[in-house]
Amino acid sequence: MTPAMLEIDSLVTGYGQTRVVHGLTMQVREGGVTALLGANGAGKTTLMKTLCGLLPVQSGALRFLGEDIAKVAANRRVLSGLVLVPEGRMVFPSLTVHENLRLGGINDRARPRWRQNVDRVFDIFPRLRERSAQQAVTLSGGEQQMLAVGRGLMAEPKLMLLDEPTLGLAPVMALEIFALVRRLAADGLTLLLAEQDVQRTLDVATHAYVVENGRIAAEGPAADIAGDPRIRQAYLGL
Repeated sequence: MTPAMLEIDSLVTGYGQTRVVHGLTMQVREGGVTALLGANGAGKTTLMKTLCGLLPVQSGALRFLGEDIAKVAANRRVLSGLVLVPEGRMVFPSLTVHENLRLGGINDRARPRWRQNVDRVFDIFPRLRERSAQQAVTLSGGEQQMLAVGRGLMAEPKLMLLDEPTLGLAPVMALEIFALVRRLAADGLTLLLAEQDVQRTLDVATHAYVVENGRIAAEGPAADIAGDPRIRQAYLGL
């Protein structure tokens, strides 16, 4: 069994006095795709924001590569290789594609190789190369999602957190995103993927957790979760 890259133990977090995640425990093992499934409001995005340092850990333990990061600042987490591609893409609209990518590689570890990393992103996303000088606001939703992922890759992640990457995309573009997830995993990147498209997420994942009301309701190999009729009906709406 591969080692745990990310360990979450009895995590409690939320917004101010409002708790959203209640004692959640899970692991992300090195290699492959770990799926985070659940209905809207289940706590997936809250968990993602806490993992990357945008929300505080109220209680519980959070370890990345064996290090306690519960109180580590967000920029230091990026430096260590924990990188979020946020829900809603959140690109810088007035900056060009190239400028967005440069900002993605600003941490001290990745900065020396920013030119090579831009070339790598352009190899993965040829459309971004074509639109390198365009402002991000002029891109389609799918192209902006490519840019958001590319910006994340610029930081040289060891673990990439993908939060609802197909949200609002046309079906053909959503299929491209899932194909990209497969490619990144095949290239050796570890991913934690939160998604509403349950079936396709389980198809690309190696392991899956189902979140309900801020707690883990079910977990196991993705194929087992996909094939369990009780879980499918009770939690996944399949």
